[in-house]
Amino acid sequence: MFLNFMIKNYHSIGDELKIDFSTAASRRIGAFTDIGGLANKIACLVGPNASGKSNILRGIVSFLNYMCHSYARPELRELQLMPHFCCSSKPTEFSVRFIEDNVQFEYAISLFNNIVQSEYLKRFTPETKRPKYVFVRELNNEVKQFNMKINKSDLNRLTENVSLFSLLLWSNYWGNGGFSRLSKNMLTNVRFGSSFVFVSSIERIDHIAKALRQNKLLFEDLIEELKAIDTGISEIHPVKIPPPMHYATPIEKKEYDMETLFALHRIDENDYKLHLSEESAGTINFMELFIYLYPILRNGGILISDELEQSLHPDITSRILDIFLDKDKNPNNAQILFTTHNPWFLQYLTKTQIFIVEKNDKAETEITRLDEIKGVRNDENYFLKYINGEYDGKPKINER
Repeated sequence: MFLNFMIKNYHSIGDELKIDFSTAASRRIGAFTDIGGLANKIACLVGPNASGKSNILRGIVSFLNYMCHSYARPELRELQLMPHFCCSSKPTEFSVRFIEDNVQFEYAISLFNNIVQSEYLKRFTPETKRPKYVFVRELNNEVKQFNMKINKSDLNRLTENVSLFSLLLWSNYWGNGGFSRLSKNMLTNVRFGSSFVFVSSIERIDHIAKALRQNKLLFEDLIEELKAIDTGISEIHPVKIPPPMHYATPIEKKEYDMETLFALHRIDENDYKLHLSEESAGTINFMELFIYLYPILRNGGILISDELEQSLHPDITSRILDIFLDKDKNPNNAQILFTTHNPWFLQYLTKTQIFIVEKNDKAETEITRLDEIKGVRNDENYFLKYINGEYDGKPKINER
């Protein structure tokens, strides 16, 4: 589980910005678990357009990918870690504190022009809670080892644009169990750049159909969810699509492997079959999201979602949040970090789960957790307070 993320000098983020999942025991209300530290399962970012909410998510996703996979995935070594325009000559910095096997760790890295300036990993001893360095890496790949021994041959494979953490992870220094959830179980819809990738409905449905065919439990649980949220769907039938006639050769026909789905609606004891493309966009989005969510909820991890509510009714989005709160459906304490333009959700969250995002006079993104605002009570209706402007973080619209 994640306790906090820190970002500094990345896109609209200037000074250090922190997303804090942890809290004091005296403020423990709502979706918390005590597993090596008191950690929240939900963090919601709310604020106006262009305040930097998406930049926060992009920074975290870029950082986690680089931290865990830059050794194995060369494309991550060329990430466009654009600094704030006021600090273009300074490095971009990230850090994370997380829990692995009931032990707290802290990892941090500093990058400038895709070159690692510094990097470290700390381990907090369960008895004293004091940090001890596992390794420290300085500029020019100088590595100091403390509580581990790294082979010289492995260090020789370390380049200036690769994180040492990823090299050790992919070289199996911590075994199959060490940091496995951190490296594998992140789900996100965050996009990079201004271009949109359009995926046809046929391809989306093909992906859903194949996922359901491969996992019987997922298939059964999804049908139960579709019944519970009143879609009218009683059953789903995957069907393989035959190859088009213009695929002339046997090899082309064999390689053409697509599936589709039909949804069954039962009305007055009669069954009516509809192709999934004829269902609502919200239904298809929910099915797609549920399929992606399933392994995270079963194994632990984090969902990082930009505009979670897209094409979904607020009640359905609330149900997704409720799944994260349900110990039976979320047995391994999966977490969710999401942005929203719908403050309606705020009335169902606690003040330690709500983060107000806005820009200051220097065009820098700033963030405030709601419990940091003096006088905010636990029993307030945060939705009404927010839309009335009592917490700031609303668009300032000037009429002409």
